[in-house]
This record gives sequence, C-alpha cells and structure tokens, in this order.
Amino acid sequence: MKGSVKFATPEGQPRKIWLSRDNGTGKPTVVDSVELGPDLTYSFRIKQDHPGIYKLNVMYWDHISFWSDADVKVASRGYDTAKIKMKIPHFYFVEGSSDNNFINQMELNSTNGYLRSVDEYNQEYFAKQHKEKTGDSAWANYWVGRRKYNDLRKDQDEREDLLMKVYKDRPVLIYALRSAGSPHDTTQYASTLRQLDHLIKLYPWLSEAKNLKNTIIRNRAQMMKLQPGQPAPSISYPDNFGKLQGLEKYKGKYLLVDFWASWCGPCRQAIPKVKELHEQYKAKGLEVVSISIDTDKKAWEKAMADENMPWEQLLSDNKDKTMELYQFSGIPTLYLIDREGKIVTKFTGYSPEAEATVKQAIEKGISGQAQPEKKVIKAMSM
Repeated sequence: MKGSVKFATPEGQPRKIWLSRDNGTGKPTVVDSVELGPDLTYSFRIKQDHPGIYKLNVMYWDHISFWSDADVKVASRGYDTAKIKMKIPHFYFVEGSSDNNFINQMELNSTNGYLRSVDEYNQEYFAKQHKEKTGDSAWANYWVGRRKYNDLRKDQDEREDLLMKVYKDRPVLIYALRSAGSPHDTTQYASTLRQLDHLIKLYPWLSEAKNLKNTIIRNRAQMMKLQPGQPAPSISYPDNFGKLQGLEKYKGKYLLVDFWASWCGPCRQAIPKVKELHEQYKAKGLEVVSISIDTDKKAWEKAMADENMPWEQLLSDNKDKTMELYQFSGIPTLYLIDREGKIVTKFTGYSPEAEATVKQAIEKGISGQAQPEKKVIKAMSM
C-alpha cells in the first residue's frame, strides 16, 4: 500500500506511521511501522495468508481503515496545521478494490453522521442560549418542535443497513459486524451471529469472523453484568497526583462517572454542561469522577488545566481493559451510580435527555431502579 500526507510535519512532532491488523478480538495487532519520507510519502508491503482489515495510524493524527485484497493508495492531511486543533474524524477515500469501497462508504456514513450530530447539538445549545439571553424563543421553539423526515441515528442506520445487504456475501462485511452485536437488542445480536456464521461457511479461512463471534459473545456476557441494579465494577486508577483511587469511597452519594479523553471533541463540549449539573446537584449528593483513556499523560494534564473540572480526575492505566470492563467503544460514556454503588443508567454522548435522566434519578431518590441505557448524540468511536 502507498500513502501520502499533504502537510509537512512540524518540528518535534512524530513522523511515524503504524500499520495494524484487526483480528476480530477487539484488540488490533500492530504489524509494521515506517518513517514518513522527506517527500511526505510512505509505503507498506503486507505479508498475509488472506485479506483482512488494516488500519493506518498516521503520526497519531489520521486513522484510516482499508481492506487488503489489492494494492491500495490513500492521501490524507497528515498533522493538522490549524492554530486551534480539535480531534474530529475525517473521511479519506482509499483507492483499491470493490470490497474496499464497502469500507469507504461505511466510513463516509459514519463521519457524516458524527458531524451532523455535532451540528444538531450546537444548534440546540445556541438556540437555548439565545432564548435565555434575549427572551426570544422563536429559534429554540422551532428547533425543539421541527418536523424531521428522520432523526440522525435512524438516517445513518438505514444507509448502513443497505450497504450491509449489498455486501452480505463478501468477507469485508466483518468490518460492519464488529460493532453490530449490541446485547441490548436481542434481535440484532442474533442477526449478527447469523451473519458471522454465514461468512464462516462461505469463507472457512476467515479466522477474523470466528474470533469476532467469540468476542461478541464474551462482550454480551460482560454487558449483562452492567445492567441497571448491578454493582458498578471496581476500579483503581491513579489520580493527577499519582495516588491510586477507587469508586468505593463515593458510596452514600450519587456518582456520575465520565469516561473521556483530551482529544475527544464531544467530551470537551460536554464538560461545561456536566459542571452545571454538578453545581446544581452537589448539595443533593451528586459527585463526579472523570476517568480519562488518554495514552498521552501530558495531553491529559493540559486538558485538565484547560477545563478546570472541580472533581476527581483519574487516568486509566490500560484503556483497552477499561473499555472492556465498562463496555464502551465511544466517548464520552457516562454511568450514573446510586448511593449503594449500583448502576442506575448509562449513556453514550451527552444531551438534554441524558441530563434529564440524571436529574430525575436524584430528585426521585432512585436506588438501583432500572433505567434503560441512553444512546444520545453520537460520540467519538475508538
């Protein structure tokens, strides 16, 4: 495969590109790495016994997936030259094969869905701000009551379903099935296993499909332990002073656990709203703990200083284990835990609906009462 970047790497920034392979276990394996050439190009020669899903990590900035059944070529931005940088997904077209076009279309659908969700969130937020500042409610009323042909998630899902039907007999379908095994939807879970069995029958050599089936079954079992009313899993992570901290000390309080990262745009957008929520309800027993999955400690420390969050900050020492333990693939993901240390609800992304759920739980004094998981504005996927 051949790649190129548009912008020269600034002095002091990494010039390395890593290539990893998705083996279906949820933990891609790094198989090679190269330095960016002086002409801003790079290349890999892949040794494989069958095609699969590969991912490029271009200098910790661009992340690009492709299917390795042919020579592929991709051009990306490289290190962002903007004065103010925000880590948002970019779509890159990978030239290659017909099967590789499945990933291209899936990636574009996901990127557009994410950008649309941010746009809608901003519209709603600024409409509300305008109403509060000016008393003019026209914009806010329109935004809340407008008629939509589809909400953003349904629109994205319909496009994805069509692509999966078109490619139902192709091995590259495993790219979409990696995130299609939700334990909350028994119908979808069963459908995902059927599709994997279908691919395994058509392509006995596709070890990734077999691994993925086992991974989905294992993740479902773990997710069952995270249902409302179940005890929150015990953790022990270092705080910003390097001292190990857990969640047990918050028993007797309501606890909002926020999984985030410094590079996550939606996470940073949500922090001011969490601050408002904390300020409003801390007298009623609400505490907040932020757990970062950053792998760059300096970036985490800078983000903490920038955001000035008035609650405990912890840094995961193994983001993969943390994500598996609490079963999330997108951030921000937040868990509300009751006074007894039991899960009340979980939501991925932050929205007025999610906020209302937290407020309702505290106001009504919920203690382990079941609440459905909230999937609201689309978060950043890992």
